[in-house]
Amino acid sequence: MTPQPSNPDKPLFFQRRFLPMWTALALGAFTDNMLKQALSIGLVFGIFTAPLISNDDALPIIGSLFPIAMLLFSTIAGQVADKYETAKMFRLTKFAEFLLMAMAAIGFLIGNTPILILSLFLMGAQSAFFSPVRTGAMPKYLYADELVRGNAICGGGLFVSIMIGIVLGGVLIAQPSGPAIVSAVLIIAALIGWLVIRLAPEAAANAPDLQLDWNAFAQAKRLAGFALNARGVSRPLLGVAWYWSVGALVSVATPFFVRDILKGDETVVAFMMGLFAIGAALGSTLAAAVSKGRSALGFSTIGAFSAGFMTLILYVAAIYYEPPQSSELLNLAALFNQWPAYVIASTFILASISTSLFVVPLQAAVQRRAPAAQRSRILSANNMANAAGAMVGSWLVLFVTRTPLGADEIFLAVGVAQFLLAGYMIARARVTPRGLYDEMLLSNAPALREEKVES
Repeated sequence: MTPQPSNPDKPLFFQRRFLPMWTALALGAFTDNMLKQALSIGLVFGIFTAPLISNDDALPIIGSLFPIAMLLFSTIAGQVADKYETAKMFRLTKFAEFLLMAMAAIGFLIGNTPILILSLFLMGAQSAFFSPVRTGAMPKYLYADELVRGNAICGGGLFVSIMIGIVLGGVLIAQPSGPAIVSAVLIIAALIGWLVIRLAPEAAANAPDLQLDWNAFAQAKRLAGFALNARGVSRPLLGVAWYWSVGALVSVATPFFVRDILKGDETVVAFMMGLFAIGAALGSTLAAAVSKGRSALGFSTIGAFSAGFMTLILYVAAIYYEPPQSSELLNLAALFNQWPAYVIASTFILASISTSLFVVPLQAAVQRRAPAAQRSRILSANNMANAAGAMVGSWLVLFVTRTPLGADEIFLAVGVAQFLLAGYMIARARVTPRGLYDEMLLSNAPALREEKVES
């Protein structure tokens, strides 16, 4: 098809070059997290039994399966995303998601934990292929000065979907007919995602003549080289990976924090994780509001500092929290009989807002700065770094559960690390040329605009 200019009278969100992609992303995040949360809550509270190891040890290991699959398959996924037309890749990856959700539904219905674990691992592989297609499509579908806003809207939808998936997965699985309900919702959401993405407009492949290299190790080295050699890409890429590392650590540590420190039940876990996802959505919206045609990278530093401050407040509030003496776990209503619970809940959402403000400008910077012919492969390198970070974050929780340290010490360590990161970013900004922050690019964005796909 012949590319057509966008329709300036229609908001970006409702244009064909954006809405199908956003919907597929949001529904994919929903199914991923509903599956993961239903399985995690089932293990923490004894609904399912892990094979070979204890349920507590299984949780961080299972939490690392998704990023491990991302890491393993990202080398070929980036090449495929560059070689083949974008809309075709969207359709194939979302149909694979539908098949995997049907597989997970079988696991829930028959109560088979190994099938559920395999489904989660394969969803990581599916995401490895979908993610570089979606992130690589953004510069094709959007103008340069729309990238921060587009990423922020995607981030907002992503985290609202994560929140809904986490809450529904955690609450529904504990109901008498929970596995059947979860199975039905997963299949319906995946089917809708596949049907909607079929409306995405075509966009030419970045490198149709690319010869695929199936040597994962050699290709991983090559992808890393693309990312390291592209001007201004490596640091924001590593910043995004740090974000996913912290996110994985928090998502795995929160059920232990709620059960062991707050003495709360599965409804409290779902509530706290929901707050974290709400904060991420609000932070993405804030990032869109403050960008205004700028790179907004300065706000990443503010986000890192604020996240560290809020996390340390959460740790202090946990010290003043007095858990009940009885062995019965508290529900959500009983939890808020103490004032520290309100502080903990507030810091969960405020820290999440801050981390989202931190990551959105960094992701947009990677997309802007990546050379077009290598963009999807660089974004696959980004996925590999994200996966490695998430894997490390999950395994750190496994380490802590085998020591006298509590889940609250995890949050203390995260807060200190965020302060150190903010200090590095401040020092870096003092010595970095202004042009590297893309302000010149964005100030001239109208002149740089090329025709985009049909709106």
